[in-house]
Amino acid sequence: MEKIKEFISDMKKELNRIRWCKGKELLKNVIVTLIFILFFAIFFVAIEYIISLIKLIDFKEIIEKIMDLI
Repeated sequence: MEKIKEFISDMKKELNRIRWCKGKELLKNVIVTLIFILFFAIFFVAIEYIISLIKLIDFKEIIEKIMDLI
């Protein structure tokens, strides 16, 4: 039982050492995080869209037309 009390006491000391964010700092961090999430979401959607467009291109037909011109 003594070890449990010591553990809880040590845990309280460690929690008091933590520097918690203030309101404005927390809001700033949340906004920056949301901007990064939005940026990467748009980035990955754009990449996926470009890849799907490339898959739609019929390269065999294009190569055949080029070979016919040569």
